[in-house]
Formats: sequence, structure tokens, C-alpha cells
Amino acid sequence: MKRNVYGALMTIALALIVSVPMTQAQARAKANVPFRFNLEQQSMPAGAYEITTAGERLLAVRNLDTMKSCLVLESIHMQDSRAQAKLVFHKYGDQYFLAEIWDGSDIGIQIPESKREKEMKWARNTLKPELVVIAMKW
Repeated sequence: MKRNVYGALMTIALALIVSVPMTQAQARAKANVPFRFNLEQQSMPAGAYEITTAGERLLAVRNLDTMKSCLVLESIHMQDSRAQAKLVFHKYGDQYFLAEIWDGSDIGIQIPESKREKEMKWARNTLKPELVVIAMKW
């Protein structure tokens, strides 16, 4: 029994030691977003943003001015050989919703529509939102 407990503790300690350098080597991108937008169920203020990988399938979107952040679970990977590092927003009237994050390679991440975005889409009776693109720097 003691052996199992020590073995488990050693495994956890080794995992922590290995994961710390990987956490510090996160991919980071920055963008200036000149408008308030919605992400998941949160309203995010305009300002400078940093997007980092927070796990294998998790992104952190953080406002550098207010330090407000939101975690996003990657949902759908898209491919486009012409892609550049950018944020893509859906716009309905004066409401913006973060919809895609592109890292500059040919891979992008599509963020599922939130309940609020679906309500806006239904209220405006539109199938295609206006797209707004903001460039990012890695």
C-alpha cells in the first residue's frame, strides 16, 4: 500500500516538473480590438488582448488593460492555406462575437456560437453576419 502511494506521488511530482517548462513556453499572440465584444457568455471590453494556449485544447483570451480573461475550449479546427494570424468576429448591428482565431499557419479554431449570438441572429433574421477581421502578431 505504501509503495502505491509513493509511486503515485512520484508520478505526480514528475508530471509537475515536466509541465512547468511547457507552460512557460506557451504560444502567445497579441491584437488590439477597438470594440467591446462577446466571448462565450462574457462581455469583453475593447483593448489590447493576448491569446495563449492554456492546454492541449484550451485557449485563454486576456485583456491586457483590465486583466479580464476568458477560457475557450477549442471546438473545430479549420484549414486554409491562405490564412494569416487574425481574429474573426461576427457583427450584428453594434454587437460583436469572437468567432474564429487563426494562428498564422493554415490552422484556425472556430468558436461555437453562444446563446446570445444565436438570439441576435434570430432577432435580426439573418443567416450571415457581417465579418470583422483584426490582425494579430505572434
